[in-house]
Amino acid sequence: MEEIEKALGYKFKDKNLLRLALTHKSATHSNKNCYERLEFLGDAALELAVSKYLFVHFPELSEGELTNIRAAVVCSQTLSKIAEKLNLKNHIIFGKREKMEKFHENKSILADVVEAIFGAIFIESGFEKLEKIIVNLLKPYIQKAVAGKLFYDYKTKLQEFVQKEGQKKIVYKDYEIIEKKYFKSELFIEGKKVSEGYGTSKKEAQQDAAYKFLLEMGEKEE
Repeated sequence: MEEIEKALGYKFKDKNLLRLALTHKSATHSNKNCYERLEFLGDAALELAVSKYLFVHFPELSEGELTNIRAAVVCSQTLSKIAEKLNLKNHIIFGKREKMEKFHENKSILADVVEAIFGAIFIESGFEKLEKIIVNLLKPYIQKAVAGKLFYDYKTKLQEFVQKEGQKKIVYKDYEIIEKKYFKSELFIEGKKVSEGYGTSKKEAQQDAAYKFLLEMGEKEE
């Protein structure tokens, strides 16, 4: 957990609070002893912090523009990238089945845990301290969103990447791991499996598979 604290720039006084923020309900079979309540609190604090930053620093933007930019920043795709920076997937506590099914690669779960950690910091140190941490982590994404450069359509990016070398057939094979709750998508290019992704919907799993392949090929986001 020290790795998470170092990346956050924040040291928890109560380590049990951080542990709670990292605990998925599958590990406890209880809604009270997992991160969900902290996530609820962190979600509200995150939206307020980003709203305040946009309001103060971009007075030229209309209410509609502020709302759209906030929505682009406060989303599971952005928060899952913060989770990668914090290396959360190696610290989240799951039940045995969920661990085997690679729930730690689910972007929605990673985003939820980031919000839970924000909630834990809010409880321990208040909004002012949390606000500084949120701005520090999200400022690059806010700037990209304001400039209109924050996109997460990896399937389209994959299509463009593959077509550089001529027309190639791209196929996604989807599997329902847990009925209507969790999906796996295998990505095939010209009949060869090149990656697999996971998500709470088929669409999310396909995007994850495309994203992983692009990373493997050295394609980085601008």
